[in-house]
Amino acid sequence: MPSSPWLVTPPVPPSPALSAAVGGHPLVAQLLAQRGIDTPAAALPFLDPTAYTPSPPSALVGLDRAVHLLHDAIDAGKRILVWGDFDVDGQTSTSLLVAALRELHIAERVDFHVPNRFTESHGIRPPKLQEILSDPSRRPDLILTCDTGISDGPGVGLAKDAGVTVVVTDHHDLTAEFAEYVLGEEPACGFSADEVGRESVRRADALVNPKFLAPGDPLRTLPGVGVAYKLVQRLYELAGRAGEATQFLDLVALGIVADVAEQVNDARYLLQLGLERLRRTERIGLKALIHNARLNPETLDAESIGFQLGPRMNALGRLDDATVAVELLTTKDAIRAGQLAGQMERLNNQRRLLTSQISGMAFEILEKQPHLLDFNAIVLAHPNWHAGIVGIVASRIVEEYGKPVVLLLNPPGEVARGSARSVPSVDIGGSIAACADLLIGYGGHPGAAGVSLEADKIDHFRRELSRQIDSHRIDAGPEGLVIDAELRLVDLSLHMVEQVQRLAPFGNGNPQPVFLTRGLTRADDRRMGRDGTHRRLVLQDDKENKQPLVWFNGADAQLPEDPLDIAYTLNINEYKGERSLQLMYKDIRASGTDALAAIAPTLPDRLSDRLPIHDLRNQSVELSSLPQQDSAFWLAEGTRLGEVELNARWQARRSPKGRPLVVWSAPPSAEVLHWLVETLSPSELWLVGRETGDDSLDGVVKSVAAMGKYALSQDGRLPIDRLAARIGVTEAIVRHALFWLEAKRILWVMEWESGDVARIAPGDGLTAGDAALLEKQAELSGLLSEMRAWRRYFLRAGLVELGVKG
Repeated sequence: MPSSPWLVTPPVPPSPALSAAVGGHPLVAQLLAQRGIDTPAAALPFLDPTAYTPSPPSALVGLDRAVHLLHDAIDAGKRILVWGDFDVDGQTSTSLLVAALRELHIAERVDFHVPNRFTESHGIRPPKLQEILSDPSRRPDLILTCDTGISDGPGVGLAKDAGVTVVVTDHHDLTAEFAEYVLGEEPACGFSADEVGRESVRRADALVNPKFLAPGDPLRTLPGVGVAYKLVQRLYELAGRAGEATQFLDLVALGIVADVAEQVNDARYLLQLGLERLRRTERIGLKALIHNARLNPETLDAESIGFQLGPRMNALGRLDDATVAVELLTTKDAIRAGQLAGQMERLNNQRRLLTSQISGMAFEILEKQPHLLDFNAIVLAHPNWHAGIVGIVASRIVEEYGKPVVLLLNPPGEVARGSARSVPSVDIGGSIAACADLLIGYGGHPGAAGVSLEADKIDHFRRELSRQIDSHRIDAGPEGLVIDAELRLVDLSLHMVEQVQRLAPFGNGNPQPVFLTRGLTRADDRRMGRDGTHRRLVLQDDKENKQPLVWFNGADAQLPEDPLDIAYTLNINEYKGERSLQLMYKDIRASGTDALAAIAPTLPDRLSDRLPIHDLRNQSVELSSLPQQDSAFWLAEGTRLGEVELNARWQARRSPKGRPLVVWSAPPSAEVLHWLVETLSPSELWLVGRETGDDSLDGVVKSVAAMGKYALSQDGRLPIDRLAARIGVTEAIVRHALFWLEAKRILWVMEWESGDVARIAPGDGLTAGDAALLEKQAELSGLLSEMRAWRRYFLRAGLVELGVKG
């Protein structure tokens, strides 16, 4: 998949009035102007929440009626049931409403229900509701939904028929029956069954949804937790306790970020206040969660939620019962909070393990059935996949291959069901809906969808979906990495970073600024992190100004030759009380090129247009018919070379340019193939692609262990590039084989030295934990499956598809 081009935003000079009002570093005013925030009246409330005037709660259509129904129920001592959802927005919405109602009402008269993903799915499912209605100890007088309900006509109808008051608060897109209310007219509520149908959600006594408001309304982008907060804010006002609702803003911040809500207007305002509250939260459960994630409460930001707290909370809904999250966020028992946070941590570790295992299995299917890559969408099925994880893995495969992905569970005798993820240029929700004749159920939007169908129709569905995608391609605008400004290293300073962070919080609707610096060289390049999967580059310009760049999970990436153009974000590194400037990787390319390739990059036109290619793949080849090894560069790697001499990829760095390149061994990745061609500038290319190594899990681990044993008998240093070439695999595979051996406690990786060298020591031979072993084995198996899939593709793909011919 070619990488996206870089789209450099033309500088927009800010007006003198904007610059004067904003103050500080001039880059701040420039960035604001480029984002359309070009007047003091717009900029000041954006930067400072105290200058923003939020919309009153009553501006939400239906909210006043909902609040009065709740207020009357509290006064009458009625039983209230909060009905939520299992994602983080639903968890925080439920927790907020339960905590507030228990404070305003008799605590024992407030109950909640969070649906189970596996037995109920989203929404008010009539069987579960009937179970609760039939239980005298739980039967409510009023049901209050949050982050759900707008499409739950049958559930609402059942509750109304049972004489229960129903208040629906939601933020999801409206169903067809509400189409006429999009422009702001208040929806009908409390209609009789004869007027609106027994299964219409319009029978609810109150309906609150920001989607009833006109596009552009400052409340329209609120997620479920934002709607819940506005409801509680007004409820506290009616109770004569105005202002006390701010205690729940920490929960609001969690939900806004985790739900990827558009952070504009009131949603941004609530997030700004919520992050401040989160940094000094008194919520015992949140403190335990933050502690387990090893976060500093004082520096919590939107990124902390998105990458640390949010995934831990989501793991509950994906693998277990999200009810635990509500208990965690509302408990006042420190011991219980610690137990619940520990349970959440274990589930998050299990999520990571399952993600690795399912990823490996998916790549193995593609390895064995490479023709599945020929469709417009990758559709895979397996009986043992986990329903809560397939969406995460589908996103990974989308990133890998650049096309929509559908992953299905098809246990014997059951309906196949699963999740779809897409690329910006394909409306996967619409594409799947167009296959309705083949499906039992479906739903979603352009980026993601869910689907269920009979297992024997999967092949037909794959073909039909591929056909429908051609009719559902969308213009997503220019696709690429948006660069906000071009800077020099000498321009960078800690003060500049602090100033740019005035634009935070960053996220949907307000992306973190990306900067570009051209013509840099590497002063240092080394691995970092306990397992060596991250990278730290020290970059310098022609004046020897230097800055460090951190590249998470980038240790195995192939870099082009210097000089380099770097796209990055700015960050402050805090370590032992010291603060320093740090660049964070976004993308990298050779200076002077238009784009950097990713999974299957194409060669520069100047090479591909004139490069003679001899395609001998899948043919019987006599060695004597090929350029000899003393007059050409051969890629000949692996443990089964026979009469051909080992010639490793790393030797290309010191090989003369302009000679023939013979690819005798099937290369382990597209990156290796294209790096060789770009590095050597060959006069001609000979493609053979023999299988010259043992790429089984057992074979690779044994080879790495043997070489590790030899290194321990010497100086304990293990050069990863040489070991990878000797076995004929990627360097990432060697590294993960070392991690597996470390999990087995056969050896220890003590340090990653400059030049990608692991310094190892003998292990202690003690029994290793099963979970750690399984996780490392799953990661290694996934990488091996990915490599084998690429090699099969290499042997069957056309020259243009391989990117070696324009």
